Amino acid sequence: MSGGTTGPARLEAAELGVHFGDRPALEGVSLALHAGETVSLVGPNGAGKSTLLRALAGMLPPSHGEVRFEGRPVRRPNPCVVYVPQRSGVDWSFPVDVLGVVLMGQAHRRTRLLPFLAGDRAAARAALARVKMDRFAGVQIGQLSGGQQQRVFLARALVQGGEVYLLDEPFAGVDVPTQELLIDLFDGLRREGKTIVYATHDLGQAARASDRVVLVNRRLVAAGPPERVMTATNLRETFGGQVVVVGPSGGPVAGAAADDVPTAGVAG
Repeated sequence: MSGGTTGPARLEAAELGVHFGDRPALEGVSLALHAGETVSLVGPNGAGKSTLLRALAGMLPPSHGEVRFEGRPVRRPNPCVVYVPQRSGVDWSFPVDVLGVVLMGQAHRRTRLLPFLAGDRAAARAALARVKMDRFAGVQIGQLSGGQQQRVFLARALVQGGEVYLLDEPFAGVDVPTQELLIDLFDGLRREGKTIVYATHDLGQAARASDRVVLVNRRLVAAGPPERVMTATNLRETFGGQVVVVGPSGGPVAGAAADDVPTAGVAG
């Protein structure tokens, strides 16, 4: 992949810290995100990846430092910055069909006195077609598979028309066709000049599908192109324990960069 990281930052964190009571979830994170790039956030559970995404989205106030969008401080959610939560945090029994879920992406433009218009529905159906879910428009959202639900979430994000997409574990629990669709969609959005930032546990996938990888464990460990960042040393610092980089023969490769081999994992 080849994204653009030159010019002024579109979205940035400056010495960002977020505390929950006495517990620091993030400390001193500085990160600049540019137009036309895909960035993966990689770290263990509890590393602050979700907290960072929510702070970047203006949903979580910093304890110190700040977030800026196009140079202006972010103090509340911005329609130009679209946040897509984890599927595990959603009540899938809610009585709404797939088209209704996607229309929710345009709810900020509508009121009780100004309901959804025919153009809104057309845009929602076009977004569903882009993620190959248009034939499921009338199906209750809870009846779909995990991969299908993730596609619907992405369609809802697309109709919001943002410049930045922040996705929390979009690859978790989805099938291979959906993973491939997500990668293709991210690549298309990147070529349109959008900024895509997503959290993932899959080191190999992050190395293959990102312009930049950000390793985080409450603080920023390293950020940059996968071939420079995903080294055994950085991964050990991020995850602790023993990092095992698996080579083509299935055996460990000591000190190798994670993107030099098909898969990488963490033990211990």
